[in-house]
Amino acid sequence: MSSTRREPFRAASRPTHVLLVSLRKAVSVTLLAASLTTLSAACGRQQPATGAPPSDSTGGGPASSAIVSPTSDPKPPASSPASFVTASPSASRQGGIASRRVYFSSTVRAPAFHTVLNDERDLSRFPGWFAASDPAAGAEIAKRTAATDFSRYALVAWSRTTGCSAARDALLFRGGDRLVLGIDQPPPPGECFAAHQVVTVFEVPRDRMPARPRFAQEPNPQPDPAGPGRTVAFGRLDGGEPARGARNAEVTSARQLDAFLAKLPLKDAKTVRKQLAGHAVRPGERRFAFLLTGCRPTDAWLMISRQDLSASTTGDETVRCVQAQRWAAVLAVASSMVPERARLID
Repeated sequence: MSSTRREPFRAASRPTHVLLVSLRKAVSVTLLAASLTTLSAACGRQQPATGAPPSDSTGGGPASSAIVSPTSDPKPPASSPASFVTASPSASRQGGIASRRVYFSSTVRAPAFHTVLNDERDLSRFPGWFAASDPAAGAEIAKRTAATDFSRYALVAWSRTTGCSAARDALLFRGGDRLVLGIDQPPPPGECFAAHQVVTVFEVPRDRMPARPRFAQEPNPQPDPAGPGRTVAFGRLDGGEPARGARNAEVTSARQLDAFLAKLPLKDAKTVRKQLAGHAVRPGERRFAFLLTGCRPTDAWLMISRQDLSASTTGDETVRCVQAQRWAAVLAVASSMVPERARLID
């Protein structure tokens, strides 16, 4: 059997590495600028020594602040603050906001995500990010966050690559509505065969969270869903009850979809097919159809565990329900997120 040669991951050729190196230099410049600001203040006048912090309006936004979480180890980190690499240099010189870092790992295997968990329902979905790659990590995070008081706190969860060196620590910074992940990591070697990754979860007081948080270092700064999956069709079954034998099913292929829709009333089948026409199947994507009940829900979400795939309606948590209605939902998810032996739950 012939062996397959793995091409090394060259740190200098990856945008992440270039960004981290540039930002490390920027932080060093910021620390020097902060010293100059202190000297200026001693003379009776203080001016910003660097550019203004991130702002969401042309008139200027609130000053950046660091949402700093102590590590679980009471000992201070061996590295200096200058080693924390951030995408917002001005944030590095702001005062810290006490928060609790619930989880940190540079060895867990997980897809890239960035999300905010606002309630128990979000928290129940979150382990789905790890179901196919590292379910033990998802279970550990669920255990550590089980006692979260969501009336007072939100959870910020972030997974991203760190180039050719492993993260040693992480801090969460804020500048206006922007959240920035500061990474403490040693200088990377010249090349590596796989990029390192960091997974962090922070517990942040609600009064310290932006109203509309954005993740500054991500191509799409909007928060990801609490768990993997997106809705591509959702609607009430107004044409009557589904035919006998109708059940939840995978509908990735045209044949699978036709078989599922054949069990629905004709009117509802046409509605679902029309909605799906507006959402082309993405490469490497699987789709699953569910028959659900709810009282005026607005959406549906996917629950992924190591053994099961299920779905539930959402948006009707506060609705007084006299009689639930039947709903159909089709949810899409990347194939890599589905555990090999997971089965659909009716």
